[in-house]
This record gives sequence, structure tokens and C-alpha cells, in this order.
Amino acid sequence: MTESKLNEDSVSKGFGYNGRVIVVTGGGSGIGAAFCKLLVKRGAKVGVADIRLSEAEAIAEEIGENAIPFYVDTASRESIEELANQSWATFGEVHGIFNNAGVGGGGNIMPELGQDIFNWIMAVNFKGVWDGCQVFGKRFLAQEGQSLIVNTGSEHSLGVPHLRSAAYTAAKHAVLGMTDVLRREVPEKIQVSIFCPGLTSTSIWKSGEVKQSEFGGPVSVNAAQSVIMEKGMDTIDVADRALDAIASGAFYAVTHPHNVKMINERNAEQNAAFQSQCSDIKDGDKYDVNLLIAELMRQNRSN
Repeated sequence: MTESKLNEDSVSKGFGYNGRVIVVTGGGSGIGAAFCKLLVKRGAKVGVADIRLSEAEAIAEEIGENAIPFYVDTASRESIEELANQSWATFGEVHGIFNNAGVGGGGNIMPELGQDIFNWIMAVNFKGVWDGCQVFGKRFLAQEGQSLIVNTGSEHSLGVPHLRSAAYTAAKHAVLGMTDVLRREVPEKIQVSIFCPGLTSTSIWKSGEVKQSEFGGPVSVNAAQSVIMEKGMDTIDVADRALDAIASGAFYAVTHPHNVKMINERNAEQNAAFQSQCSDIKDGDKYDVNLLIAELMRQNRSN
């Protein structure tokens, strides 16, 4: 076990994109495609990875010679492994991974959500990010120089959850929790950031069209959802703001200021619970696992 804290040595100093090679999952459309276009404008080469290979190819062709399309199914660990193999074979070295692929789904209250939909959402939105961090992270640990891991969370990661999206919210909370631990475990040479956008004008509402057979196969999509999605922030604006934050070394890359209200609501409720239920407990810090671990590590170093 290690100390769960951020000291000066573990805080990122920022990441420059010029001359770097970065792979973006979900790069064939939406925010992922915007990331690919803007990264190349900032001097990077990109791997445009998507389950819809034709869309990845179209984006790569639009960008030009500094973009290479790849197929990836992020619900499959083997597919992510193959993406890494192909990326290093193609570029020689990779410096960053944007674990950005995600799906929508849901629409029912939690007790009535189908098991196949739940498994699909968790497989892509959480396990796919987990696998991307592990597969690319192991290679980043082994190679010299600075590397970058960016995980796409959501406003659903941060505050009061949206109704009829329990599985999506759970997956995005899991991404935040995992990413926060990851940044405390890896060496300084690996910058870790989490991207938490709000409503953005994407076609994520169509993701059921490519739902894999192991999760019940494709489903018809509700075009009515597009009415809300079309009101979202433009993908280029969202991606540009996020890239600025990541370049500065920020852990949180955020884009929608109204989310502060959700964050404050949750924090206020949690603080009130602690004040009313356990503020009378004296010397509560003696139960702090992180402090206990830190003390054990200090003892081990002195022996």
C-alpha cells in the first residue's frame, strides 16, 4: 500500500502536444473527433480509434497525413491490446492515450434497467477506460519520457446524478474514482487527467446502433434524444477548452460552469451529515487509513 496524497513530486507540470503521438478512442465522431483535429493543429500525430472504422477513416482522411485510423472495440481487452500493438508498430512510440469512447443507454429507472444494457454501459464506459489505462499505462511506465493519460468522465462524475441514468452515472463515478487513484500511483512522468464535460452536441444517443452481440446486439435509437443533444456545447469548443486545461497540468478538465451547483449541493449535504452525525467523536484522525499508512511507511524507512 502507498500513501494516498499528492506531494510536490506527484503534481503534473503540464503536457505539450507538439511532436507527440496520441491515440484517441471514440475518435471517429463527437468530442473524440474534435480532440483529434485539434491535437494535430497543436502539432501532434494522432491515432483515430473507433468501433466504427469507416468513421475513423473519414476523420483521419479529413485531418491528413498526421492521422492514422484504427479499429477498436473498447468493451474488449483484446481489442485494446491490439490497438496498442498497432499504434506502437505504426508510430514507433506513443506518448498519450485519450480513453474517450463511451456509450449512452439507459432511459429507465434503476430497478427496471435491463441487465444487458447495464453490462454494456459498464463494459464500455468504465471497464474500457480501466483497460485503456492498464494497457497503455504499462507501456508508458516502461518507456522513457513524459506520457499522458486522459480519461473521459462526465458531469455525471461530479455531482447530483441525473434521473434515469443510474448505470451511466455509476460508470462515470467509477472513472473518476479510478483516475484519482491512478494519478497518485504513477510516477511524475505520467500525467493523468480526467475530462468532465456537460451537455455537448454529439451523436452519443445513437450508440445503441453498434451495441455488441454479447450485450444483446444493436437496438433502435430514440431520435427524440437528439433534440436535447443538439442544444449542447459545440464539440470543438469543448475539446479546445479541455486541451488547454490538460496542457496546463490540470487533473480536472471541465467545461460547463453550471456543474458547480451540483458539486456544491453534494458537498453541502455531505458536510451536514458529518456535522450532525459524528462531530462529537474526538481524535477522529486516528481512524484515517491514509495517515496510518503514512506512519507505517515512515517507520519502515527509519528501520
